[in-house]
Amino acid sequence: MSHSIPLQRSCPLCKQKDTVTLSQNHVQCNADGCRFDVQFGCPLCYTDLQPENFSEAGFRCPGCKMDIALRKIQYLIENSLVVDHDMRCRLCNGPTLHRPDANLGHRCFHFPKCSGQAGLFGQAQESFVFLDFETTGLEPSKEHIIEIGALKIDEDGYEHIFQHFIKPPKPVGAHITQITGITDEMLENAPPLEEVMKAFIAFIGNAKIVAHNAEFDIPWLITSAMRTGETLQNNPVICTLKWARRAKEPRASLGILTKKYKITHANAHRALADACSTRELFLIFENQYAAERMDETLEIYKAFCEKLLQH
Repeated sequence: MSHSIPLQRSCPLCKQKDTVTLSQNHVQCNADGCRFDVQFGCPLCYTDLQPENFSEAGFRCPGCKMDIALRKIQYLIENSLVVDHDMRCRLCNGPTLHRPDANLGHRCFHFPKCSGQAGLFGQAQESFVFLDFETTGLEPSKEHIIEIGALKIDEDGYEHIFQHFIKPPKPVGAHITQITGITDEMLENAPPLEEVMKAFIAFIGNAKIVAHNAEFDIPWLITSAMRTGETLQNNPVICTLKWARRAKEPRASLGILTKKYKITHANAHRALADACSTRELFLIFENQYAAERMDETLEIYKAFCEKLLQH
């Protein structure tokens, strides 16, 4: 039985959005005139797969005899994840997944069945969005977002990535380029704030929002939603900077904490890289119980943001 799943990836050949689908062992583009069609094998043992191996839910590999859901394949492709057979899960000894170009630490291939992922957030099923913004300056009332990076972990433990440049109405200052590496040339063909914010707020949904220094990031989120006419839910907010201070960390910047806890932090001061490092820090704090996690809400920031936009 053939079952087609849309993929949240642009076609690598024709570059069109919302045209790529996963159907049995094929990833293909449905755009008129595009011939992109790639056949994949088992991600665990690389055995070739045939139509008879598939059901609507997934496939049974004839090589390693593992049952793998198509949702897992969708997850691997949409998040550009690599299967690592050398770095094994410490709980089940299965292979792990990671993304080399972001600070996504290794996670067991077999989550959520493996307790290494299923038990991360206690008994309650929760969804989290770890986010970060790169901007043209510090003041949301005067400056502009140029990049959004976010990592979402849904209630089943699956990770989803949101990463977009935004074209600002003015050139990027030399000091911002020096810090972030983002240039005007990189933003030349980026979409406007209105387009990106609509997609980003849909991506967040009702998840808990986690940021390192929420007092910086959350006003950017709220004022950008206000400017573009989008509506945020009253999501819970968790600030890992405040959490670090409650845990009596002597120095609480993201750079210092990633060094202390040996968190990979390549591409620092790029939005997705910082969001992924915040995720790793969150998991460490969640598991070491050095201080209680404190959930705030977006509501406590809204009055401040309304005043910002009045000036």
